[in-house]
Amino acid sequence: MGTKGAVKRALALELERLFKPEALAVIGASANPQKVGYKVVYNLVQNGFPNRLYPINPHTEEILGYKCYKSVLEVPDELDLAILAVPAAVVPQVVEECGRKGVKFLVVLASGFAEVGRVREERELVEQARRWGMRLLGPNIFGIYYAPARMNATFGPTEVLPGKIALITQSGALGIALTGWAIQEEIGLGAIASVGNKADLDEVELLEFFAEDENTKVIILYIEGTRRGRELLQVARRVVRKKPLIAIKAGRSRKGAQAAASHTGALAGSDAVFSAAFEQAGILRAPSASEAFNWARALASQPLPKGRNTVIITNGGGVGVLATDAAEEEGLRLLDDLELLERLFRPAVPEYGSLKNPIDLTGMATPNEYRLALRGALAAEQIHAIVLLYCMGAEQVPRDFAQVILEEYAREKPLVVAMLGGAETSEAIKLLNRAGIAAYEAPEEAVRALGALYRWEEYRDRKHGWPLHPRGPELEADWAGIREILGRTRAAGRVQLLEPEAKEVLALLGLKVPPFRVAHSLAEALQAAEELGYPLVLKVVSEGIIHKTEAGGIKLDLKGPLELEQAYKALIASVERNYPNAPIRGVLITPFISGGTEAILGASQDPSFGLTVMFGLGGIYVEVLKDVVFRVAPITREEAREMIGKIRSAALLRGVRGEPRKDLAALAEAIYRVSALVTTVEEISELDINPLLVLPEGEGCLVLDARLTIREVR
Repeated sequence: MGTKGAVKRALALELERLFKPEALAVIGASANPQKVGYKVVYNLVQNGFPNRLYPINPHTEEILGYKCYKSVLEVPDELDLAILAVPAAVVPQVVEECGRKGVKFLVVLASGFAEVGRVREERELVEQARRWGMRLLGPNIFGIYYAPARMNATFGPTEVLPGKIALITQSGALGIALTGWAIQEEIGLGAIASVGNKADLDEVELLEFFAEDENTKVIILYIEGTRRGRELLQVARRVVRKKPLIAIKAGRSRKGAQAAASHTGALAGSDAVFSAAFEQAGILRAPSASEAFNWARALASQPLPKGRNTVIITNGGGVGVLATDAAEEEGLRLLDDLELLERLFRPAVPEYGSLKNPIDLTGMATPNEYRLALRGALAAEQIHAIVLLYCMGAEQVPRDFAQVILEEYAREKPLVVAMLGGAETSEAIKLLNRAGIAAYEAPEEAVRALGALYRWEEYRDRKHGWPLHPRGPELEADWAGIREILGRTRAAGRVQLLEPEAKEVLALLGLKVPPFRVAHSLAEALQAAEELGYPLVLKVVSEGIIHKTEAGGIKLDLKGPLELEQAYKALIASVERNYPNAPIRGVLITPFISGGTEAILGASQDPSFGLTVMFGLGGIYVEVLKDVVFRVAPITREEAREMIGKIRSAALLRGVRGEPRKDLAALAEAIYRVSALVTTVEEISELDINPLLVLPEGEGCLVLDARLTIREVR
């Protein structure tokens, strides 16, 4: 095992004292059933916590048969864990006592810290705990649960069903609700860790534990924001190679993101960046909590498929069509070998049924027809996954159909089931789920769960993944020259590079930049025009003007000296009128280039993940349709190529309606080099190439305009 592996394993072993304590104290324990301190003790007792439990309350002799101690300092035992069920005002005092006692871990339930603006008090709490060598979970949480230790140290639901799914939740209220919903749906949970404000321990460290935890098969993460986005990706990539990781990310909308930040005091970055980051790391992003648990149910119980061929078996044409639509949306491949389907399923399908995929057994199908069809699908090596659908009919007993599945299925290949009907089908679904067979109430739910299984297999086996190198990929570029230009900009008291400077940087990076000159008078402009040749473009050079078009600071397609002279004078007059305080550093003159497809390529700082790269087509595609794709930098050349295919308008680059195919290889190289630039030259905080003109195949890409910003010196 390498050094990093040993460190991660050591962290997982350290956290075992949190999840498997030999002795724990509940500070603020209460004999009043209405109090949080009572519910925590009650849940521990009801779940049969087998180790040593010490309620702490100076005013009570006994709680639920356990002797109470006046202070944690009086406990005659070493303590691995203390649950602090006390108000925020007395938490610092209790933390100090726990430190003197030698407690290893603290679980702080109290709210009233960073989420209400008391950031300094929360920071001091962590510093206080660290001085004593303690780690802290919370504050603002509902507790911690771990099935193998029979430890329910929460004030949430009591009768949690043991299982193989670990839930990490940033929201306490939602965590309680999800736990209750899992109980109702008979979904087993192996662990629940409420992280709240994440003042100390957070999702990154908990993922390290669950990655090594043999009891955990699937991890669900509810997250509103993260302070350690890049570390989260590093850990997640390792986790995904071992077990599926599903994320529910709140704050999709702009207002939702603001609400998330005010709720937890965490930073909520761009939702598009979160989605991109999750995909890079192999995290399955679920659109809702119910969908996350639907996926987890299949991921925790089903084997991985050995191929792509899926078959749908149904007794109703309508639900078969719904499942087929969902399969297409999920990218599932439905087996269409009619000769094979005829041979496999003819014994189960009447003459008026359908042997095309979906296989329609018809509404008259009995449990025996289902048995024959399921046997055929399970036995055929050409079939790799099965979607089994059942619609309740007159005088049918859903439990009988479920019993057939229980008898025939031996987990040779993934099987998902959907049963539609009333109360009887609900009971049959629960029967299957209790037996570890993923069953749902709607065909779309079953198909999407199977899709999640296929996506995890793809993520798990993916050859590349983020990150390759902490400082960016290696490539040939004039790094010294680039840094010299940035140094001149900073020496001039600016953080915004002028367009000529930005283009110089990109040329030194290895991107193609059309020739240009900077004129400081009309005479210089006319001289530059003679050197460059017509037609030409004029653009004002000023750090005070971001949008040149709005300022009247750009003139296009100038075909001769007279047009250039008129345009030059009009440009200067318009800029001076619209931006009287903006310094004019000159006028950039460059050839007017038409043809090709305009793209936008850039990089910026995300509050959660740091440097990110963005790509999309220009014009309405970015301004109106927001058809862009993000990746957390650095990226590989392969990921750069994948980014091009991720935008909805990618077909325009491949050539449509007689248009030539564009130079996708050069475009991918440009994306890759921009990623290398911003991760290697750390002074850069933002970069926009807009437009980047993508020419026909073999002709490359041209940087037509660029903006580059460096960090301010603090």
